[in-house]
Amino acid sequence: MRKVVGIVTIMVLLSTGSLAAQQKSLARAVLLSLVVPGAGELYLGYEGRAKAMFVSEVAVWGTFAGFRLQGRMREERYKELAQLFAGVEGERDDDYYRLLSNYVSSEDYNVDVMRQARLKYPDDREKQLEYFEANGYFGDDAWQWDDLTHMDEFEMTRTRSRQAYRRAVLTTGFAFLNRVVSMIDVYLAFRLDGVERSGLSLNFRQVSPNRFACYLSKSF
Repeated sequence: MRKVVGIVTIMVLLSTGSLAAQQKSLARAVLLSLVVPGAGELYLGYEGRAKAMFVSEVAVWGTFAGFRLQGRMREERYKELAQLFAGVEGERDDDYYRLLSNYVSSEDYNVDVMRQARLKYPDDREKQLEYFEANGYFGDDAWQWDDLTHMDEFEMTRTRSRQAYRRAVLTTGFAFLNRVVSMIDVYLAFRLDGVERSGLSLNFRQVSPNRFACYLSKSF
């Protein structure tokens, strides 16, 4: 729904601008670039630069979607490994899966819990047992890896899943940067009369999947 409203807004602003070509609004151009990078350039008549910004925006969100999908697929895989080879039942929280990466079995983990209980309550056996029962894993919550190979595969897949999700979040920063670049571009294009005709232009390019560069250039 938000996308539809955004598209309608852009179409209205652009159509209004085309009816008053001689009365271009800087505020409108900046607003368009904030909503969709490249829309402000298109409104001002810089079709080539608008196309470049559109391509960049599609690339950013395509990368975001790719990382999210990658993270989800790997998440499903490590949870499947836990069910098949460690006896995990049902959906668990992230802390539980973290423990599966560090302990071969819930019994090994419970040994550490009891050790912590003794350190925390050295002279109170009752408190030790309460702490142990509250923090240990028993019954349906217990696990046991069948071998270290599957445990290592689980840990590696979980790590890669988390990395993919983090990269997806970082990618949204480039969406913000893309808007900043587009707004600066339309500001310069509006303020510097005949920017392209004078040979001065703001350009940007993708130097790697996660890095972009912007720069001013002037042709002579």
